[in-house]
Amino acid sequence: MSDEAEQAGGEGQEAMWILDPAQLRCLASSTRMDIVDHLAGRGELSIAELARALGRQPSSLYHHLEKLLEVGLVVETGSRVTNRRSEKLYATPSRRMRLQRALADPANAEVMRDVVQALSRQAQRDFAAGQSLPDARAEGAGRNLGFFRLVGRPDADALAKINALLAEVGEIMWEEAPGDSPAITLTWVMAPSPE
Repeated sequence: MSDEAEQAGGEGQEAMWILDPAQLRCLASSTRMDIVDHLAGRGELSIAELARALGRQPSSLYHHLEKLLEVGLVVETGSRVTNRRSEKLYATPSRRMRLQRALADPANAEVMRDVVQALSRQAQRDFAAGQSLPDARAEGAGRNLGFFRLVGRPDADALAKINALLAEVGEIMWEEAPGDSPAITLTWVMAPSPE
């Protein structure tokens, strides 16, 4: 498999590379990013299911969902009847929504900083919410709560290994787990450090 195919998310999985400036600006909102991440991770959901997953009221999501639909980061996939009421279903165009190519374009520098800021705000909320759950584990093989920040000086080989491991972690997170495994969030940010 080529590096490009590997970065696209693995064999048989078509990635959606988010490059459109309107889409990038749309993701500079932690709420919209959270909607996209939940739909990509869980698949097709109604607004009520999405609101439950996000711990929000459905009415607080309509504006954000409309913006995501407008720029093509979310699509309407059909409808179903629940309790004699028809409800629309939504999904992402791909389970693998990717920003890496947009990050490589210097013209996107400002909007990418805004996206990382939104991602960081959401990561803090995810951590706070997860920390209070009864199944939060900070140690052992079942650890689902943690954080770290390191400053290091990896050489080219070590940096290549770090990137390969991060790609492997992404693949693991994208895999469908059998059964009804509990959801976890994983956020990482890497940047060169000024001397």
